[in-house]
Amino acid sequence: LRSRHMAKKQIPDSGKTLRALQLPDDLAKGTAFVSLHGQNYVRVENFRGISRYSCEEIRLLTRKGCLCILGSHLEIESYTSDEIEISGRIKSLFFPE
Repeated sequence: LRSRHMAKKQIPDSGKTLRALQLPDDLAKGTAFVSLHGQNYVRVENFRGISRYSCEEIRLLTRKGCLCILGSHLEIESYTSDEIEISGRIKSLFFPE
């Protein structure tokens, strides 16, 4: 016979889980990571979406706001739900206020 009282499943503490995975604090908090390779390539991790796209300006939405990439011949090489790769002549990257 089965007991009428079954043990409740414990949901692990997300803080303990993140520590166990040994993720950097910034990555665990969803901060955008920007990797600039010279003036011709940038990779952004932990972005949420694209708000503007042209060959001279790409604006990405992040948890902390917008990231603006200005340049010429800008192209989105590839992207997933949280990572994007952009090529072209990159002139500036900034977070507008």
